[in-house]
Amino acid sequence: MNDLDPEELHRVLSRSAAALVERVADDAPEAVLTRLCSAAVVNVPGVDHAGLTMCDRDGNLFSYGSADPLVAELDALQAELAEGPCVDAALPGTTTTVHVEDFVGETRWPRFSAAARDRGVRGLLSFAMAPVEESPGALNLYARTPRAFGEPARLMAGAFATQAAIALYGARRIGGLTDAVETRDVIGQAKGILMERFTIDDRAAFDLLVSLSQDSNRKLVDVARWLTAEAGTAAGRTAADPVPARRAGTGARRSAPKR
Repeated sequence: MNDLDPEELHRVLSRSAAALVERVADDAPEAVLTRLCSAAVVNVPGVDHAGLTMCDRDGNLFSYGSADPLVAELDALQAELAEGPCVDAALPGTTTTVHVEDFVGETRWPRFSAAARDRGVRGLLSFAMAPVEESPGALNLYARTPRAFGEPARLMAGAFATQAAIALYGARRIGGLTDAVETRDVIGQAKGILMERFTIDDRAAFDLLVSLSQDSNRKLVDVARWLTAEAGTAAGRTAADPVPARRAGTGARRSAPKR
């Protein structure tokens, strides 16, 4: 595999892509990324362990997309020590690749390097993969052999990092788009209810929604959701509960007795 040619790279990545889009019961982003990390271990020369390190808004590191306990332990160590290649690669605004040929003699992160050696880890490739304005993250590939990552391995590993970025950040943006579509739909439904109820046009219904939002100090979409839910409840009551007949003595006119 050290003389990996472009055709072999294409075949490996095609198999990986096919595995990612394969229909499975659990197709959540983390499940997809777990399969991708497993595929990287199988297909990238020299890789023995793979996982992702994410950084939350408070700057805390956590493991993501890997069932490998060693990866979780190494991520936890870097978070505890506040040093390590994954810490560097997962910093906000980072767009670099960190390559460790051998943790023996590595001086950038002395405490973590010693801990990695103690666990039999000798080399690492870490790819920063977050687009601008997204939560930082890195794909980390560990090797138990020093100098395990030649140029073909680095090329293939970079392609896996690109796939991971698409799977993770693409899913988030699609989720945001879905939320936007759902918001638009519920506001449209609320406008329709107001148009029918008050015999007003589209613009007047929207202005009324805005007024309700401001008066109640609630988000426009929350007012729209409340209105559609209230209309649905009222419709359910109308369909389920027949209007009771009026009883004598409550204002209903009695029929005059026949003579």
